Amino acid sequence: MASIAVAFANVDLENRQLVERFVPRLSAQLSAGDFIGGDEVASFEATIARLHEVEHAVAVNSGTDALRLTMKALGVAPGTTGITVSNTFVASVGAMVAHGVRPLLVDVDEDENIDVEALAKIITPQTGVVIAVHLRGLPAKIEAIRELCRANDVVLIEDCAQAVLATSGGVPVGGFGAAGCFSLHPLKNLGGCGDGGVVTTNDAELAAELRLLRNHGLRDRDTVVSWGENSRLDSLQAGLLNVKLAYLEEWTKRRQDLARIYDERLSGLPLLAAPRNDDSTHVYHRYVIRTDRREALRTHLTEAGIQTAIHYPTPIHRQPAAQDGSLDLAPGGLPRTEEQSTRILSLPLHPALTEEQVRLVADEVERFFA
Repeated sequence: MASIAVAFANVDLENRQLVERFVPRLSAQLSAGDFIGGDEVASFEATIARLHEVEHAVAVNSGTDALRLTMKALGVAPGTTGITVSNTFVASVGAMVAHGVRPLLVDVDEDENIDVEALAKIITPQTGVVIAVHLRGLPAKIEAIRELCRANDVVLIEDCAQAVLATSGGVPVGGFGAAGCFSLHPLKNLGGCGDGGVVTTNDAELAAELRLLRNHGLRDRDTVVSWGENSRLDSLQAGLLNVKLAYLEEWTKRRQDLARIYDERLSGLPLLAAPRNDDSTHVYHRYVIRTDRREALRTHLTEAGIQTAIHYPTPIHRQPAAQDGSLDLAPGGLPRTEEQSTRILSLPLHPALTEEQVRLVADEVERFFA
């Protein structure tokens, strides 16, 4: 096998470059014994709220808990139906199942995000929540989805796990629905050195309830006012994330600049480059192309030392866990979801890549099709 010329991800390098900034932060926390809550968490929440132009941000221990606790805090009733897509990471559906909501999966549009027309056809009085995923860092048609949910009195939650700093119509994601739920997994555009998540909202009551739920329902050390659980973002992770926040906008621009090179170099080839919408800011958590010759192209790139991935090769409704009848599908099935899953291929794209490496990938893609 060829040596690796272009790595698909490079989290280790990203973190090594920041070690000199991490160490003083961690040292101060270790010396102070400040491990739960405190200034680092409060500072992180305030910065996330400012960047996403919302009133409140509540840090939790994962993106999955962000979704699940938000449904609980909003009073989404177990037993109702929750609508989302099948071409995303399993957490979007797993959070519904954990909360007792029955997932109904709807097909996607050509941009790989939720098909608004298909969504409109399946909302019923039994629909308790819509989770709109902003896949790969490209916002869904969130304004249309919001209006549809409002008209039907359905809770809208944005799954922003892959879309930190993305905007739709000039407005950051995370503030269109009742809440936006972000993952801080190490591989995300803003990733910790472990799991983490955060919820954004303009609803003060929701934010207050989430703060209770994440901390055992404690109003203070000795007073439990509701039955919560332990879903706190620890202070050490928040400190590391605060260091990374200083670079987030620079890293995002880097992703966009590298994506433009792919756009230019891959145009004219017999493939579909990463989709985009004119009124949206894409933050390129992934750069995904579509081709009928995916497996052959992937083999060619691997032999050239270029790592690739597939996000995601098996839609959620085709997973073994889904074969027990726990999921419903939109009428007519999910033809676009299934077709896209056989053709998608994620090319390397992260801030540590050089322009030379991106051009090398493009060279090999051109060579394959030639």
